[in-house]
Amino acid sequence: MVKNSRKKTGPSRIRPLNRPAVVRVEEEDDHRPSMVVSHGHRSTVLSIEDVWEIVDEWWRASPVIRRYYRAVVDGDRTITIFRDLASGTWYEQRV
Repeated sequence: MVKNSRKKTGPSRIRPLNRPAVVRVEEEDDHRPSMVVSHGHRSTVLSIEDVWEIVDEWWRASPVIRRYYRAVVDGDRTITIFRDLASGTWYEQRV
């Protein structure tokens, strides 16, 4: 039998998982990424494997409008980055 500690049960605090990290991206003339700088490490974009857009919560004052890129960078590493089309800020989405 477990002793009752009289402490409240449940999560102590809620925190987001897989929060995107701000990255610096050099772009081509058509806004496609050519270079990504993340945590001080510079990676050349070798190829773009997929591109898609998300438009969500369009009824709110600040809708979610993003263009995602699944890219292969140096070392044959695949990353997912996106540009917030409302602010122009680039992020890396960790999986």
